[in-house]
Amino acid sequence: MPPSQPLIRRETWLAWLLAAPFTLMLLGLLVAPFLSIALKSFSASTSFGLPFLGGADGIAGLQPTTAHYVAILTEPHNQRVILVTLAISAVVATLLTLIGIGTGYYMARRPRLAPTIAAIVTYPSLAPAVTIIFAILWFMAPTGPVNHILFQQLELIDAPLEFNGTFMAIVLGDLALFSTLAVRMMASLFEMIEPALEEASSSLGATFRETFLSVVLPLAAPGLAAVWVFIFIRTMVAYVAALVLGGGAKGIVVLPLEIFSRIQSLGISGSMAQICAFAVVLAAITLLGRAVYLAIVRRAFRDRLQGEIL
Repeated sequence: MPPSQPLIRRETWLAWLLAAPFTLMLLGLLVAPFLSIALKSFSASTSFGLPFLGGADGIAGLQPTTAHYVAILTEPHNQRVILVTLAISAVVATLLTLIGIGTGYYMARRPRLAPTIAAIVTYPSLAPAVTIIFAILWFMAPTGPVNHILFQQLELIDAPLEFNGTFMAIVLGDLALFSTLAVRMMASLFEMIEPALEEASSSLGATFRETFLSVVLPLAAPGLAAVWVFIFIRTMVAYVAALVLGGGAKGIVVLPLEIFSRIQSLGISGSMAQICAFAVVLAAITLLGRAVYLAIVRRAFRDRLQGEIL
């Protein structure tokens, strides 16, 4: 018997009531602040306050401008920051996609091994990011274990390796931070592929290698592309590895770290409007990446994928 209209309306109002606290929090802590910085990014005002209200800035506070965005896209330093950020994100996403395929597949297809593999790959998500990055910093330091063995014990190198403040240092740090996410997403992906297809391939005489390359990977390709895009997005907004391993604001600088550094030196390295423009650019890139990710998932898998792949 279908529910009555009064009951449906009552359940609808109850649902809205339960969702109201989160909705208000979302509007107050995310939507309103983001719209404010987006508005501020078009302000010619050098003050900290709300734009386009006149006041101490006079006419300058009322005139919108795109000068901050032009500076971000044309100044050599800003171009270098954006290109380095994109390059690090692309390298990390590519390496994690390639390295994580085997682990994700075995988590999905080998139930006996899954708990052990899951215990190993879960550690990066449980340990604090700063702890992981600091451990890598010390491990690869000029007086750390790696250089001690290679330089002093085995004498394979003529001088200690310079690791901190390099592009590769940030890549390795982000690999450690996002490895768990990548592998778990891939495990969810391979779980969506019917094992019967692999069994049918094997029954026709195909080896495991042939089945994996000719059946499993083609079916998983759209999902792997989605995983790549998602890891790319997550790496784009990460700055702990760049802050600790990249040498900070004077070393390899990524876009989130550039924003962080400008906030710390507000009034010295730029105005509030300039910082807001940087923040909007970063948000625009990540939102575009998220849109691409959802488009790939919905087109390739429609409503079949659930959980961490989404």
